[in-house]
Amino acid sequence: MRVFPIAATCIICVMPSLASAQANTAPVTQGPMTVERLHNGFLIAPDVKLTEVDHTTSGLIGGSAGWVTDETFFIGGGGYWLANQSSTRKMAYGGLVVQWLARADERVGFSVKGLLGAGGATTAETVTEVLYPPNFPFGPDGHMLTGDPLMHPTLTTTTASVRVRQGFFVAEPEANLTVRLTKGVRLAGGVGYRAVSRDHRNGTQLSGATGSLGLQFDLKM
Repeated sequence: MRVFPIAATCIICVMPSLASAQANTAPVTQGPMTVERLHNGFLIAPDVKLTEVDHTTSGLIGGSAGWVTDETFFIGGGGYWLANQSSTRKMAYGGLVVQWLARADERVGFSVKGLLGAGGATTAETVTEVLYPPNFPFGPDGHMLTGDPLMHPTLTTTTASVRVRQGFFVAEPEANLTVRLTKGVRLAGGVGYRAVSRDHRNGTQLSGATGSLGLQFDLKM
């Protein structure tokens, strides 16, 4: 029966050594650490743009909507329409929008995005038509059939304004500065450039620099 007192004495002697060894092997913490989950969700971003369309200062209204992954990468669609349009001056375009967001949850952040798509425009163009005298003797090939070959008829001209519709491809890169207003709402202002194919057709100019102002609404999952 002496085994039990001897064993108890041994355990009491060994416990301080075990506690010391456990203290030496415990991990050392350098300070507090905060772990936050990265969120995914929808982003809705209506905005207005100030630009120049066909040599006239104009406003565009529209925006984009899509999905944000890890609060960093956005992919979706967007579109814009000419605000001050008329029957002879219209433009609309839209397409795929991708965006990279930085410091999205900070008070001040920034982002870069690009739109790649297509659109259409209606513009007014002036055409000039040459009027020949009535019954002037021209053949199908444009040469006179009878009369003096040296005769110079009196010609008149007339001008008219016509509507021209055209389709185009568009690429629009843009950089934005964002300011967080509330937890899920940011104010965004940016500058960009709208590059349109088939530009300068008969003097029409659809490409141009843009300045934008809008809101971004986060709908996090």
